[in-house]
Amino acid sequence: MQLYFFDLHWDDDCFTDDEGILHFDEGSALYYAQRIADRIGRDADYGSLKVRIRSQTGALLATVTPSLGRVAEQDALLGRRRPGLFPHPFKAGLAPSAAR
Repeated sequence: MQLYFFDLHWDDDCFTDDEGILHFDEGSALYYAQRIADRIGRDADYGSLKVRIRSQTGALLATVTPSLGRVAEQDALLGRRRPGLFPHPFKAGLAPSAAR
């Protein structure tokens, strides 16, 4: 098991992980970083959130951002408040319920 640190960055703000978490390998640490980015990214600015993974020696292994699926999820949730932003496509001459 190896110790990895996950630092969070938003624009000019930074949260530095001082404790770290044990993982079996780098792949496991990358998966964990993606989960952090996606979970925190639900409530944060997607354009600026970054999770930086450091090894126990302090070497930067990767920088992870929220997945595109989370961006679409946020757009859909925000779009519910603005009718017409995401119009439902339907064929001309058919009622919207018949187009589905």
